[in-house]
Order: sequence, then structure tokens, then C-alpha cells
Amino acid sequence: MIRISDSTLSMMVAHAQSTFPEECGGLLLGTLSEHSGKLVLSVVEALRLENVRLESRHNRIEINPLDYAKAERYAMKKHLGVWGFYHSHPNADAIPSEFDRQHFPFTNWWYPIVSVKGLGNVHVRCWKLSEARDRFTEEAIERMPVFHE
Repeated sequence: MIRISDSTLSMMVAHAQSTFPEECGGLLLGTLSEHSGKLVLSVVEALRLENVRLESRHNRIEINPLDYAKAERYAMKKHLGVWGFYHSHPNADAIPSEFDRQHFPFTNWWYPIVSVKGLGNVHVRCWKLSEARDRFTEEAIERMPVFHE
């Protein structure tokens, strides 16, 4: 399961809408806990990353390794882990593609996909890649309240 605030989810959707019809993506920073024998990611922050791919940006995303390294250092300073990668599927369903299966780097990460099919047609689903890297399992998305001090 992935727990995420409405504001973070809204930021991910806004990112996908702002780059439509090109793909976008970013990293999920947070903490892990266990609930009923399953790992749960509580997302504290989502970091937008630039799509540096030069061609096929409508159905591919590529991130700069230096941007990833900066994000990892930022997460460490905040005592968080990098536990996921969100990306958009413009004019496609929020279902991982075969390309996603082959290129998602980690089986212990969460992979939300934001489907954008025009201005108001947005859907978000989250996935985890099996240890054998042969299939995805859908993960429940639980919206967390945001507490202000």
C-alpha cells in the first residue's frame, strides 16, 4: 500500500497535466512501515524531475542521473528514503507498459502512474514490480490527511 497526501497527489497530477502530451516523472520520498505483514510507503514528498529525453517524449521519460543523485542526497538530509518513481502516461491508461517492466529499476519501489487523456480525464494507479520482474501487482492508494502545526 502507498499512503499519500491529497496535496502531493495533486502536485503529481498537475505535473502530468502541465507536460501533456509528453511524459513526466519524479521521485517519491518517504518512510516505510509494516501493516498486516505488508510494507507500506508513506510518501512525505514527491520531487518533480525533468524529462531529459530528446525523442519520443510522448511515451518515454529519461531522468538525468545527476538529478537522481541530488534527490538522494536531499532525501538523506531529511532522513527519508527514495522509495518510488511516478510518471505519466499521456493518452494511455495508468497501467505499466512492457517498456516500464523492462526498465523500472527496483522491485522494492512503488510506481504510481498518472494517466492523462485530455484536460479533465486523469486517473492514478500504483504498482509494484514482482521480484522475478515478470509482472506488476497493483497497490492500494490511501490518502493521508495533512496535519499543520
